[in-house]
Amino acid sequence: MLKTIRSWLLLGIFGLILIGCKDNSKKDESTANNTSLKTEKQNDTYVTVDLDDGSTLEMKVKKQWGNARSPNILNVNMTDYSLLVILRLRSRDTPIEEKDYEDPDADITLKNVTKDGPIDEEYRSYYYKNENGQEGETKITVTYRGENHTEGTFTGTLYSKSHKKAVIRGKFNIQKKK
Repeated sequence: MLKTIRSWLLLGIFGLILIGCKDNSKKDESTANNTSLKTEKQNDTYVTVDLDDGSTLEMKVKKQWGNARSPNILNVNMTDYSLLVILRLRSRDTPIEEKDYEDPDADITLKNVTKDGPIDEEYRSYYYKNENGQEGETKITVTYRGENHTEGTFTGTLYSKSHKKAVIRGKFNIQKKK
């Protein structure tokens, strides 16, 4: 009786091993051709900030949210729970497309989440200016705009209220709320 139980137990374990070794490399043709399914679930978002004091901040984006539903507006908020980056994209008369957007349709804000965050003050691509009175610059590139998500890249020169400079770049991938 003990040999029979052991035999069944070994057969069960062997069967589980065979099921685990199933060949998953063949994909359904519709899934293989649909790039939005591939990129929709990737979390390869990042933010890098070069401050004028020579230091570099690299955010590992832990959470992102925003508005990607409206055809003419895209808002993306990204945080690592110490910094918050806010991207705003407004296309006045036409729906947002896969292309580059610059000032005044695009703007970026960088700020601490808490009072003891890694930067001294808030930085913006608009509103705050450098010592010569120039506002920052922003470029947001939408690389994919689909039914379920929008992704892209961004770069910008931001200034603080006291004219400090921050150069920011990164990648976003925002899911549309249902």
